[in-house]
Amino acid sequence: MEKNRKNGSFCHSISYKDYVIHGIYLTIYGIVKYLPSPIGDYLRLFVVKIFCKKIRNPRIYEGVTIWYPYRMEVGSRVTINEWVYISAYGSLVIGNNVLIGHRVSILTSEHNFMSKEKIIRTQGIKPGAVKIGNDVWIGANATILSGLTIGDGAVIAAGAVVTRDVSPYSVVGGVPAKIITERV
Repeated sequence: MEKNRKNGSFCHSISYKDYVIHGIYLTIYGIVKYLPSPIGDYLRLFVVKIFCKKIRNPRIYEGVTIWYPYRMEVGSRVTINEWVYISAYGSLVIGNNVLIGHRVSILTSEHNFMSKEKIIRTQGIKPGAVKIGNDVWIGANATILSGLTIGDGAVIAAGAVVTRDVSPYSVVGGVPAKIITERV
């Protein structure tokens, strides 16, 4: 934690190295982000592989936004469909054979907000690692909040907002997401 000099608030610190690496990544990735498949898929993978902590061979469709890829690990045979938003600020691990539907949001941080004495903007952010197991399907427009674990074989229904850990082979849906059934 670092104290903000202007207003005395505390926030999660970001090093200059983070700014430089992230700036270079965003510049290069911005060039290939909207290129159509199939050539765009290969170019996006090439750029993300350079910066990602550990990545096998996912398919990254056009319009996917990935923040802080160097804090992310991605297994093999992962599909990330169009317009997915991934923030790996607090670290993200995605297992093997994961399907991520259109317009999914995966968030690994949240704003601190508990103090009534300070405006939320000055309270900083709190990272929270997300772990997604193997053989997981995340339906379109689902949102995964920070600090969660999605167990192996789980299914997240379209439009669900996941606010708690999901046990292996569970099917969850709704806002907030609740168990609908179990896979057999």
